[in-house]
Amino acid sequence: MMSNDASKRELKEPALVKNRTVSLEHDMLKKIHSATPHILQALSQGTLLRSLFNRAEANLKALLSHSYCLFITCDKHCANWYLPQQDSTNRVLLNRHGRLTSIPQAVITFAASLSCPMRYFEGIRQASDWNVWSSFFADNAFEEVAMTSAVDHHGTVYLALVFQKQAHRLEESLIELALCHHTALIRAIFEREKADFLLLEENYRDPSTGLLRRHSFDNSFNIVLKDSRRQFQRAAVFSIRLLSSSKVDEGELKTLVDVIRDTVRDNDLVARYDEHELVMGIRIQHHSDAEVVAEKILTSLNLAKFQKNTLINGGVAIGIAFYPEHSSLRSLHQAALLAAGVLGRHSGYRLEFHGEYYETSAAFY
Repeated sequence: MMSNDASKRELKEPALVKNRTVSLEHDMLKKIHSATPHILQALSQGTLLRSLFNRAEANLKALLSHSYCLFITCDKHCANWYLPQQDSTNRVLLNRHGRLTSIPQAVITFAASLSCPMRYFEGIRQASDWNVWSSFFADNAFEEVAMTSAVDHHGTVYLALVFQKQAHRLEESLIELALCHHTALIRAIFEREKADFLLLEENYRDPSTGLLRRHSFDNSFNIVLKDSRRQFQRAAVFSIRLLSSSKVDEGELKTLVDVIRDTVRDNDLVARYDEHELVMGIRIQHHSDAEVVAEKILTSLNLAKFQKNTLINGGVAIGIAFYPEHSSLRSLHQAALLAAGVLGRHSGYRLEFHGEYYETSAAFY
């Protein structure tokens, strides 16, 4: 028969466990609240993304100091796996080429299950879907693991795995609290990365056409000019003036832009300078190469399928100037603009060469 003291002890033990859990949760929440403002400030200040990841990872390690945290990334197809940071514990998971190749089936399944952002596994040392890491578990006395995942806008899956030893086992609720905080930080980092990209694109390209903005074109084409000087190459600048005097319809302009893009090479630069002028910069070998491009643009715009496009039907006047005849982008653009102006209200192209305007480069000499 159980003594009164033993009976009282049994009643007290669950209460003690509960009080300990509450105390640990309180301590963890204090740590979370203490660390969060610093990480949010780093987010708002534009800290480098890898530095933000390092802070988030260090924060999770501090919250779960008696557990081992393993961070892994993989592509959206779960084919290529990486360890962003190596240490003396996780290095044994790499092959002799330094690659992470043996992945437990449980990890692969979890990474592919984006609708399940958190999982908890017990008895991993005996589980068949973890057996490729069995020696890793045995060497470190790991018995349990909790996993969480987050996905960036490229589809890359970021995983955090928290391994526990029996001697330092924390309640599942504490692990979940720490991982939820960590995942929220990682997702905030992903949102910052996406916002940076969108702001860059908005600053770099005209949103309605996808063409370069003027300052972006100027910066890029000045690099082309520097390369041309070093390699003794030619370049040409086109001023493409839209002859329609009506307000530009963005949909019709997009069609015209698509025609131009289909005509030039992927590495040629096209910008929207103002509402009625597009500017293009290309590398050429001969003056006649620029003529070929201009003729292709005009021929494409005259196709029957564009008859209902009032902007295209209004016509374009194309002026072309050459480097090294002009040594700067400013003088190239000014010369091309004047050449386009020679056409007045008529579609076509004119070539500027040493202050004169020509219908063909054959007339230069």
